[in-house]
Formats: sequence, C-alpha cells, structure tokens
Amino acid sequence: MTILYLVRHGETEWNANKKVQGNLDTELNAKGLKQAEMVAQRLMNENIDAVYSSSLIRAKATAQKIAEAANLNINELHEFREIRLGPWEGLTLDEINEKYAEHYKFYREKPSSFNMPGAETFLQVTDRFCGAINSIIEQNKDKKIVVVSHGAAIKAAIISILGIDIDYYNKFRIDNASISILYFNDQYNGGVVVNSLNDTCHIRF
Repeated sequence: MTILYLVRHGETEWNANKKVQGNLDTELNAKGLKQAEMVAQRLMNENIDAVYSSSLIRAKATAQKIAEAANLNINELHEFREIRLGPWEGLTLDEINEKYAEHYKFYREKPSSFNMPGAETFLQVTDRFCGAINSIIEQNKDKKIVVVSHGAAIKAAIISILGIDIDYYNKFRIDNASISILYFNDQYNGGVVVNSLNDTCHIRF
C-alpha cells in the first residue's frame, strides 16, 4: 500500500490578512515556521520515504522542516504550486469581491464554470497536480510520500482523486499546516481511501 500525506504549508502574513497568494512567493511568518516544525514532529515517526514540495517558498520552507526531521532531501515540483489566480493575487477577498464580483461568484458558487483571464481553471489545476501525483506514486509504490502544497491545489486534487464534482470545492477546508492522508491500494474500491482530512491536531500553541 502506498500512503500519501498531503500537507499544506504553514501560515504567511498574507494568510493572516486574507490576501490571495496564488503563484506569488510569500514567506512563512513566525507562526507558520512554528507550525512547520510541529508538522515535522507529527510525521517524524511515520518512516517517510520521500518528500516532495511545490516550488514556492512557503511550501519549500515547510517541506524543509519535514525533510530535515526525516533525514531526506526535497524533490521540488512546479506541478504542486498553488492555483494561478492572475489579477487576484495580492488582493484581499473583500477587494476581489468588489472588483471581480462576477468571477468571484463563479469561484464561490460554481467552480466548474470559473474561467477568468490570467487565471487557471480548476480543471487545469487538477490535471497538473494529479498528473504529478500519479507519477510519484508509480515511482514510489508501497512507500510513504509527503507532498507539501497549497490549500486550493490540495482541495482540488482530493476532490478529483475521489471522483467528486468540483462544484463541491467550497464544502471542504484545508487549513495551514494540515495533513490529509490518502491510502492507495487496489483492494479498495477505486484504489484510494481517505484516512484523514485536514488534520490539525498536531498544532498546539
């Protein structure tokens, strides 16, 4: 059985201020660095075999803590980056709702129809993310794999892997420094089972 640990990066100042990051590079804040350390401690005894990360700084900084604790190197993949949101990046949610009300309505209420110039669609995100997941699972059969990525990308990937309609996207939460664990095994119906979703019990301040 192959076990996949999907980890969202720790908090940044933009997370704290509800600003959209997308593909822009932002660093972990003090709280985010502590969260990354707690994730690493949580995974320390899991006997992780491989650590993969988005190429964005906030994900790599989180992955570095996990890799150091497991005495592993980071495999950096562009495919695990956050959804690209073009003109929304750097804006608060309130600013987006004010300036891009029509597109934001689709994003919130019917993600399958979200198609904004300069941004990725949810289909594009899931295609690149899940393509990379399929590849690393093929390369790491019966191993334990950590992938450090981003909230929207992880949600979209889990929804796609489970065969759920993407319009349920906003019914899910993926918090900073959370861990979602998926089991891949042919004995399961469809080959995959969610063992845990958005687990943050390891984060204590």
